Amino acid sequence: MDIRAILKRVSHRDMIELAMSLIALDKKAKEQALQFLEGKGYLNDKQLAQKYYHEYRDKFAETIDIISEFNMYGGGPQEEEYRAYENMEHVLSLLEDGKLPDECRKEMIHELMEQYLEGNSGFDDDIWGWIEQIACEEAHWHLILSYLERSNSKYDQSLMLKIYRHKLGDEDTYELMRMQQLTYGSDYWDYVQFLHRKGEVKKALDIAEQGLEKGQGALDTLYEYVFRHYDQIGEKGKALQLLKRYFQHRPSYELYKKTVSYAEKSEKEAVREELRSFVSDPYYSSIKAEIDYQEGNSQELLRYVTRDAPYAVYSRHIIYERYLHERHPLEMIAYYKQKAEAFIAQKNRKAYRHALEYIKEIRHVYINILKQPKEWETYYQRVIVPHQSRLPAFLDEWNKRREG
Repeated sequence: MDIRAILKRVSHRDMIELAMSLIALDKKAKEQALQFLEGKGYLNDKQLAQKYYHEYRDKFAETIDIISEFNMYGGGPQEEEYRAYENMEHVLSLLEDGKLPDECRKEMIHELMEQYLEGNSGFDDDIWGWIEQIACEEAHWHLILSYLERSNSKYDQSLMLKIYRHKLGDEDTYELMRMQQLTYGSDYWDYVQFLHRKGEVKKALDIAEQGLEKGQGALDTLYEYVFRHYDQIGEKGKALQLLKRYFQHRPSYELYKKTVSYAEKSEKEAVREELRSFVSDPYYSSIKAEIDYQEGNSQELLRYVTRDAPYAVYSRHIIYERYLHERHPLEMIAYYKQKAEAFIAQKNRKAYRHALEYIKEIRHVYINILKQPKEWETYYQRVIVPHQSRLPAFLDEWNKRREG
């Protein structure tokens, strides 16, 4: 049926009646109709303002309803979550383009902050992102602060600090609150940066050193700050002691290298031994292994690979093993044979696949490193073939590996 041909015969009045009846059936149809009329230029300024305001009211109210429901139940359907995001994207676009009255901003902040403080919706980060786009004047930020003051959350207190410092420029209030909220290394670092920019370098250094003593969590930025200060004023001894202390706080090969390099020539060996002694604790075995690898201590690295390294943290095993193939091939073959046999003894396909990884390395070392293909063939005939005969699943995994 040719609807277009029929519509051409419909009277103006009947066409309007048809359009209104269709619009009344579906909210989306009304939106599409208004979009069409806007696109064709049929709406005047007053009608456009009404259109935009109604879009805001509908979409924002729906968003608040969704978040409120999520807060009640601790989450909700994904399609509703996506609809909330789409609604807010549209509303914020209207706001950014100047199509909504300014008073809408205050209303949105009120509604969103109420939901934010509920804290059970999973929308918290999104709400804060929206708030930052909505707030554009001091009154808005003071309103937001009035809500955050009701929260006992340390995170919300950190948001208050940022508002006072970066949005309101109220450095006195920021500093007063900051001094009362120094728990983590990041808290101390925030305050140190503030003081340093104000030119209060001595006080900044004092706070940084307090952070190294009392701060919880990551302290890297504080160590770096204090180190740079000592280095710049020529206190090389203090700077070196701080680097050693930093290494003990968060040992790594990079920091080991930096500390040894910074030491005077006459001190280097003693510093090296002191740091190596610290990481001799089994807890730091992976750090020591990296130092041994970088410094060419293959015997120590061999011990780590074949005896000390838990597989779960053995993230650099491929690099280490390739290195050891060249320097300790026979020891590595013995290690691989032991591992392969242990996995085969478990008698399950997953273990067989692990065993085949080690057998592959045995073959590689015999043929490519030692240039002893006959030794590989002997091992294959005496050890692998009997397993293949007794264990059909092992033979099957072996054939899969060959075919792959």
